[in-house]
Amino acid sequence: MSEPHIIVEPDPPKAWVEVIERGLHDHNTVATGIVEFYPVGFVIKDAHGAIAGGLLGNISRGWLRVRSLWVDAMWRGRGYATELMAAAEQYAITKGCVAGFLQTASYEARPLYEKLGYRVFAELDDHPVKEHRRYFLTKRPLAGIEHKRRDPQDPAKIVMQPYASADTQGLIARGIQGHAHAAIGLPEQTWVLANVFLQSDDGEILGGALGNTWGLWLYVSDVWVDTSNRGKGYATKLMTAIETYARERRCSYSYLDTFSFQARPFYEKLGYKIFGTLEDHPIGHTHYFLKKTLVT
Repeated sequence: MSEPHIIVEPDPPKAWVEVIERGLHDHNTVATGIVEFYPVGFVIKDAHGAIAGGLLGNISRGWLRVRSLWVDAMWRGRGYATELMAAAEQYAITKGCVAGFLQTASYEARPLYEKLGYRVFAELDDHPVKEHRRYFLTKRPLAGIEHKRRDPQDPAKIVMQPYASADTQGLIARGIQGHAHAAIGLPEQTWVLANVFLQSDDGEILGGALGNTWGLWLYVSDVWVDTSNRGKGYATKLMTAIETYARERRCSYSYLDTFSFQARPFYEKLGYKIFGTLEDHPIGHTHYFLKKTLVT
């Protein structure tokens, strides 16, 4: 049997991505013994049922992760963002969460999150482009959020929607992107998926590195190699391929995160350096955030 080969596929079949995500999830489950995972979704619906904002995230390993928060411009200033956060935290508390974390940017909602009890533990300069920053925030303990009730005459309401449809997720994503473009202009290097795979001659996916490029940065979200092909240098080849693709996209930097039960030594060997840590995420383990300069 010939050796598997590395391919770049920015827009892969959904099944390919699921192989990588499932493989990494299974590894994490074996390493931690934690199997619980809950999607988090709350949306704002106006009087006609149209979505005017929302919060998407997940609960895993005793932590709430807020991945997306957006309120349509015409509904801002009425407390909806705080109410979305309060709903997410209350749900997380019922699931036994002890802490939460999220990311935001210098042109987004850092003051709001800090008002709600979140604190910055790490930063990235020049993200996504020069003169802007990305902030990583955490809150512990997760004690809930008190918020003023809105005007009862206000026609919109918060609705729980944990299994948000692709259309809902896309609407929230476009809303966030639209806000970013309005705040910082449209970067020449727009947001693009970056995916590379380890594939056999028969077409089987045996590993991969998933991520995206935006502005000056590559973000690597998932790296996994099938057990039968570990120890052969394929993880290094996958990282080399995705970094090469990012350089072709004119990215200057890369960042990723990993856990103490995963591959920190491997990434450090490739030149990544820690810029932030979360202790006890999950309990008894450490969550590391690392970055690397791709172009000097």
